[in-house]
Amino acid sequence: MKLMKFGGSSMSSATTMQKVADIVLAARHHEPVYVVVSACQGVTTTLLTAASHAAKGRKDFRALYKKMADQHLDCLNTLFSQQKKSKFYSELEKNINTLLVDLENLLEGVWLLREAAPSALDHIAGFGERLSGELFAGLLQKHHPAFYVDTRGLIITDAHFTAAAVKMPETFQRLRRWHSHFLQAQKNNIPVFTGFIASTRDGRSTTIGRNGSDYSAAIIGAALAVRVVEIWTDVDGVYSADPNIVDEAFVVPELSYEEAMELSYFGAKVLHPETLAPLRDHHIPLVVKNTFHPDAQGTLISAEKTTEFSLSPASGITSIDEMTLLSWIGRRRTEISTTVERVFETLSAADINVYFISQASSQHSLSIAIRTHHLPRAREVLRTAFKNELKHHWIRLEEKSGQMIVAIVGEGMKGVPGIAGKMFHSLGQQGISIRAIAQGASEHNISLVIDAKQQARALNLVHDAFFSRDKKLGIVLVGVGNVGGTLLNMLNEQMSALRKKGFHLRLFAAANSKRMLIDSAGINPMTCADTLKKTQGTTEYDLDKLIAAARNSDFLPLVFVDCTASSELVHRYPDVIRAGMHIVTPNKKANVLPMPAYRSLIAEFHEYDRHFLYQTNVGAGLPVLSTIKDLLAGGDHIIRIEGVLSGTLSYLFNYYDGKKSFADVLQQTQMDGLTEPDPREDLSGMDVARKLVIMAREIGLPMELTDVKIENLVPDELRGGKFSDSFYIRYAKYEKNMRKKLDDCQKKNCVLRYVGTLFEGKARAGLEMIPHTHPLAFTRASDNVIAITTDRYQVTPLVIQGLGAGSDVTAMGVFSDVLRLLHYLPY
Repeated sequence: MKLMKFGGSSMSSATTMQKVADIVLAARHHEPVYVVVSACQGVTTTLLTAASHAAKGRKDFRALYKKMADQHLDCLNTLFSQQKKSKFYSELEKNINTLLVDLENLLEGVWLLREAAPSALDHIAGFGERLSGELFAGLLQKHHPAFYVDTRGLIITDAHFTAAAVKMPETFQRLRRWHSHFLQAQKNNIPVFTGFIASTRDGRSTTIGRNGSDYSAAIIGAALAVRVVEIWTDVDGVYSADPNIVDEAFVVPELSYEEAMELSYFGAKVLHPETLAPLRDHHIPLVVKNTFHPDAQGTLISAEKTTEFSLSPASGITSIDEMTLLSWIGRRRTEISTTVERVFETLSAADINVYFISQASSQHSLSIAIRTHHLPRAREVLRTAFKNELKHHWIRLEEKSGQMIVAIVGEGMKGVPGIAGKMFHSLGQQGISIRAIAQGASEHNISLVIDAKQQARALNLVHDAFFSRDKKLGIVLVGVGNVGGTLLNMLNEQMSALRKKGFHLRLFAAANSKRMLIDSAGINPMTCADTLKKTQGTTEYDLDKLIAAARNSDFLPLVFVDCTASSELVHRYPDVIRAGMHIVTPNKKANVLPMPAYRSLIAEFHEYDRHFLYQTNVGAGLPVLSTIKDLLAGGDHIIRIEGVLSGTLSYLFNYYDGKKSFADVLQQTQMDGLTEPDPREDLSGMDVARKLVIMAREIGLPMELTDVKIENLVPDELRGGKFSDSFYIRYAKYEKNMRKKLDDCQKKNCVLRYVGTLFEGKARAGLEMIPHTHPLAFTRASDNVIAITTDRYQVTPLVIQGLGAGSDVTAMGVFSDVLRLLHYLPY
């Protein structure tokens, strides 16, 4: 036989009650069924509120009572609209009205006495189950023999009203005696038991704690030795974490009793903490099912898992918030060792539960976690108990409120190395400090105390570390011009394909110089650029607010992608790093900062364990910097680097053949969109110098931009002022100098190239005559070509050549860095 328990959400209305009846009747076709019901949703709270108001002399208790009574009478009328003339209906209506009258009289009595004793509160609170039990038994009876069973007199407790303890031997005896009579007289019927309520041996009504209907079901199921107990609620089962906080939480198919009890104890809200003990003791499995999705598999809780759940050694993550961490710090070992016993005795006497304990191996310190609402009482009793020690400063007592416990639970963790490390690393990566740590002796639980304000971030991080099948990365994109816009197109094209490979990219935020868009659920890359052009749906660009949003994001980790050429933004990189973001950028300004500032920035990356990827700083999409790093990592020594490092200058000297003036070739190149808006920036050679400095620093040289000898192709008198087309007319006057250099090259069977050279600790950028046989001579269009001479590549340099400029190849390089970062991240 099967026992099915239905919670308040399942009994919330006539519609849901009918759904529950259909589930019960379908099950009854296969085997005998027993049912336990909770009060209708919200009714117990309404009853206790009404009692509280009545005790305070507030007349509005009557309105609360009437609202609750009307709720049940409306259900009665709706469910039995076709049976109102039957004797069956008359009997049911009489029972419901009798209960309502009794309840009203009790409330009126409380109002007259201006007092609600705990025993009265229990009696009043129990009317919710009694009313729903009568209603539901009547509903079943329309289709199948059923009857209502009041568990008062069957479940026996002590007289600790509002949270009574069940006397198990006597309760089991009474339930089995009842069952024996039931099997003889009504075994084909469906009994509908009340949950939550019980009674003392002398017949006074008690309750076994809020949400105690689960516990009632477990007690009845264990006493009657049912095949299985099903807890029907409004979720598909026990989740790996709170789905309201962790987006990727999933239903765990199986749990052991111990795992489920640990999760329940540490805050998982699906099961009452005491529910599983009687079932475990009698080896009865429990299944958590969803009334509103009855075909869902649910979660099976039993002594042993029948299938191997191999996604993770952990089974679930949960948390308890509104905690305070109390810590004792003693000067000598003996002071703390004697303190532990006294602390627990003192708190136990004050009825204060300790949820967490951590003690240093030296025994000089002790930390415990209690509910924050117990803090005033705990402070009072502890300061009294340790008055002498505190007075003489032998022990120091510290309080830290606003804390929470995060617990990861799983039988599979036992004996598996690295579990704690993975948990700590996932939190440490995002700067979440751990206040205290504890691990159960069974190795089924690791618990941490952290700031409660970090709850969502912490749970998502730990869940990703242990359960995520995908590697996740959120992108914060600043700059949606040529490179950034092309990157958005690549994201749009590749995100679905990457997801199939286990990489989950999400565009968390995007900004241009005026507007920004932030959405933790993800921004559509296809429409992002157009949206940023509008006021609606965006906000004014504010880097501080953007960084703050990233710092508080639950979708982690994040990468800051800087597709600007802004020096100001580079100076804010430390704030970006401290907010927990990695950085990917084609912006060269960071890597050519003055050495003190550069070293300080790199130190920030190391201190916060963040990645800085800038492959596109040299050669756009070409693997220049990664090749240099690989050579050095392999033990090679770099002797010389020389290359055509500017795509614009490469293009100019590939097409300047003397048939047109250099000024005309430059003007046409600008019209083709292959120069900066002010082409003097390209001609200055500063871009080549920056790339030389970046490569020099990669190989360990402390080079500054001022150390690079730069040949500026713009005469001194043309460098100042705002750029205009008149520049080309004035620049043409210097054609004779450029033409002479070209003619000299051609006479020597050479080609003219603007080359950057790094050799013997020195760097130079300028025009050179390159023999036709040299690797730098073989450029086409805007190719970059870099020749690297090393100890191992002395006879023939290692050559890297390809398109070294343009939004497509640069965006591709940035995208490659984003993917490289995904591979670097541990989870």
